Formats: sequence, structure tokens, C-alpha cells
Amino acid sequence: MKLLQEPFLGSRPPVTIQYRLPTARLPAAFESLSILLVSDLHVGSRPHHSLTALDRLAGARPDLLIAAGDLVENERFISDVGERLARIDARLGAFAVWGNHDALGKPQGQVPSWLRDETRSLPNLEAALAAHGIQTLTNRSVRLTVDGAPLQIVGAGDTHLGLCDLQAAFQGVDPAVFTVLVAHNPDTAFELGRRRVDLTLSGHTHGGQISLPFVGPLTLRTRYRLPQPSGLMYVRGRPVVVSAGVGTVGVPLRLNAPADVVTLRLVRVDAH
Repeated sequence: MKLLQEPFLGSRPPVTIQYRLPTARLPAAFESLSILLVSDLHVGSRPHHSLTALDRLAGARPDLLIAAGDLVENERFISDVGERLARIDARLGAFAVWGNHDALGKPQGQVPSWLRDETRSLPNLEAALAAHGIQTLTNRSVRLTVDGAPLQIVGAGDTHLGLCDLQAAFQGVDPAVFTVLVAHNPDTAFELGRRRVDLTLSGHTHGGQISLPFVGPLTLRTRYRLPQPSGLMYVRGRPVVVSAGVGTVGVPLRLNAPADVVTLRLVRVDAH
């Protein structure tokens, strides 16, 4: 096993991570459901390597497309992201949640010298994605139906900035229906209580972005200790898939934490 990979700039194309997850609660109408998970694009310029990565995914046609937050560093580029997400052409729909970098970031334009962070207009960002057919789930849910069988997708606000309201997100959610939770920060998976969730999809950690030999990731920026920096894991008995993301933040460098996009296939199995 290699302990140290060659450092590389954030412009290196993401790897594709594939998982097959058996589940007994998936309705037969959603048999072999495919999900494409992208996260942490951090687009702040044009051109940008994350936009190029999305260009390579055009025409992928998964059943569901999930964008798990931190899509932009500058809201001027949200339409660029939405346009490219639409080209992926998800069969049952494309859905997004916001991350901490979407909601709060470095000031743009002429601002007072003392202003270190700028609060962004999430409704404006949401409208820009909606123009490209991308539905944003901020502390709310949506129900999909195929051949009369339902599936629920719940979106949670970012916990890092205190925008998560699980009571609002799960209002009207039927615990008897297969439920996918999308939350930028995987900390949300630790705070579900007794709520029934069949799968959680997240990003935020960048897989550590910089992971040193014998030391591990310098930071995952989570409050709870994850079983691993990214990938398929189980948190309090529930499956959680955390993408290492496409972009970088801080320094345009990854070490032992390659960028990724995740393709997940849910396979229905007999409960017995």
C-alpha cells in the first residue's frame, strides 16, 4: 500500500467511485436505482477545473443527480454550475443542497474593509439553479413516484453555519417510505435521533484534502468523528456516503485525498 501519493494540484480530474448498496426497503419500482453524487465544486472563476469535470459528466443519465453543496465561491458562477448539472440529464430529477461556502464567503466587490465574510442570498442562488431544472431542498422534502411507488428525498441546511432545521426538513415525511437524506455536512447523520433514514448523502470533508502519512487528514471540519474521511460508511447503524468532492478550498492542492464523484446503485433485496 502506498503511504504517500504524489501531491497534485486541484485541477486533476476526479476519480469515479462506484458503490452497490443492498437494501430491503427499496420499492420494486425503484429496483437498481442509480444516483450520481457530486459535491464541493468551489467554483470561483471561469474557466474552472470543476466546471470541466462537470462537462465530462454530460449525458451520464443517472436516475437521480445529487449536488451536495459548496458549489460556488462566487455566486456569479451558479448559473455555470446549473447549466452543466442540467446536461447530466438525470432521469428522475436533479436536487441540490447548500454548503457553508455557498451561504457565506469572501466579500465580492466594494465592501467595508472590516467585512471579512459576506452572507449570500440563497433564494437568488436557488432561483438560478431552478432556471436549469435543479431543485434545491433547504430543510424540506420531495416525494417521487414511479408506477405508484413512492421515494422521499429530504434536504437539510448546513450544520456548520447553524442552518439545519431537521424538524422542518422532516415535516410530512412518512417513515414507512424509503428516504434519502441529503446534507452537505455529514455531522447531520449523527443528529437524526429516531428519524428513519435509509441513506444519507454528504460532502464537505474533501476526504481531508491533505492527508499525511501516519498522521491522516489534517482536518475534516466536522464536529463528530467519522469512521473514515470519505466513502461508504455507517453512522449509528445507517449507511452514509460522503464524497471527497471535486474542488479544493484554501490551497489548490490535494495529497492522499483524490477528488471524486460517486456513482451509487441501490439494489433491492429480499428482507428475509
